[in-house]
This record gives sequence, structure tokens and C-alpha cells, in this order.
Amino acid sequence: MTEKKDSGHWSLKGVSWDDLKPGTVLTKKILEKLYGALWKLKDYEDTGLSPEEVERVNDFEKSQTYRAIAELQEEREKHRWIPVTERLPEEHDSIFTRLNGTEKWKNGMFKRRSDNVLVTVKYEDGMVHTESAHTTDGVWKTDYKVKGGKVVAWMPFPEPYK
Repeated sequence: MTEKKDSGHWSLKGVSWDDLKPGTVLTKKILEKLYGALWKLKDYEDTGLSPEEVERVNDFEKSQTYRAIAELQEEREKHRWIPVTERLPEEHDSIFTRLNGTEKWKNGMFKRRSDNVLVTVKYEDGMVHTESAHTTDGVWKTDYKVKGGKVVAWMPFPEPYK
């Protein structure tokens, strides 16, 4: 409805200030532009909003809709399949960590372990399935030992039903 010139001055789109000088005959085109601007002003006034309230409504990043979308994206991020090429689940120290480097350290012990997660396993023949698995020292440990299977993605388990 308005436009800002390179000089910083603003005007009604399609109407120069010269067209509005006292004594200038208003053409039908200019009258229609003025009427349209007044109609928009009336619509604004009918909202009952102050100029500050209009600014808040127009500031999308401060809106409830923006916050709701951000929360949904955060939830979606928590419950999406994560390619193993992107990252592995976070690991924590195992109960055996303190034994590492001592004579009590045995084969089969591990320093770090992730929580159980859902994984997608893809096999050489193209078959794909989902199962529970975890990592120990960065290596996947799946429930089913089938040759040729490779974990390609994972996601945390959802919260239990309440």
C-alpha cells in the first residue's frame, strides 16, 4: 500500500506527492488509491488493536504460532530416524570402566554403552527390519545376529504409554 523511495521518503504506491499538492485536481485513479488506503485504515481501526499490538501480531518470531511450530519441530527432532552417518547414540560409562587398565579387565568387558534404541537394519539382500539395539564402545550390538545386516539409522524409544 505504501512504498519507500531510495531517499527514505515514503508515499502511497502509485501516487506521487506532487499529485496531492493543494490546488491539484485529483484524478479518478488517485481518488481510488486514496479510498483504498482509507479502507485499509478503517479495517485496521476495526481490529481495536493499538499500533504496538499490530507490531506484536506482525512479529512472527514472538507469536504463539512461532512458538508452537518451534516446539513441534523440537518434538519431531526427538522422534526422527537418525542416520548412523550423522551420529551414534550418546554413550555413558559402563560398570566396567573403572577396571580398564587393571588385571581385572577381561575380554567381553566394555568401557562405554548407549541406552537401547530402535534401529533400522538393512541386509545385503535388500531386506530391512526394525529392532532394539545399543552401542558398546561405538560398535552396534543388535538383538538378532544375522549375517550381512548393517544398522543404517536409529531413534530413541518413545516415552511409555501412561
